[in-house]
Amino acid sequence: MTRIVAVDGIDGSGKSRFATTLLKACVADDVPAMLFHVDDFRRHLDFAGLDADAEASLYYERYFDLDGLDRVLAPLAQSAGAAPVAIVEGVFALRVPTVASAGALLALNVSPAEARRRILERDRAKGRSDAEINHRITRRYFPSRERYLAELGLDARADAVVDNEDWSRPCLVRRAAGRFPAPIERVLDGLAR
Repeated sequence: MTRIVAVDGIDGSGKSRFATTLLKACVADDVPAMLFHVDDFRRHLDFAGLDADAEASLYYERYFDLDGLDRVLAPLAQSAGAAPVAIVEGVFALRVPTVASAGALLALNVSPAEARRRILERDRAKGRSDAEINHRITRRYFPSRERYLAELGLDARADAVVDNEDWSRPCLVRRAAGRFPAPIERVLDGLAR
């Protein structure tokens, strides 16, 4: 069983919410756990004046400090025994070397239409205009996600795949048993099929 668990999926797939559920399950079972958000490792970049391809590339290649996240996770993956479970949620998790080499990967799937609806709702609450949100979706989030999926084959590499189209009823599509800590295995056992 790995001590690193990644929750990955398209922007708007429900990664933060699902990862919080996993963290709560660990806490309820007295299993030490920590939650890491890829979003906490963002860089401040200037996207002004870039064409669509350059903006998507900059977002994919530089926006997140994945090496910084890896420096935090690597010691946890190498710790013996009493190390906490590290739950890592966010886009591009497989690009973090420790996640790719030592993590169990849970992929959340939603349709692009549902992802767009959730992103609009989420980012409106942050005070962004619909125009700005749609710009981010079409020039950063979705193009970068397509590149990521093409390069890394998320679903094929995932230890578990969950259809999260319906917030209230996530459905387990498939999983490799025994790859996750016991509390997380139980959460997956409880999902609809």
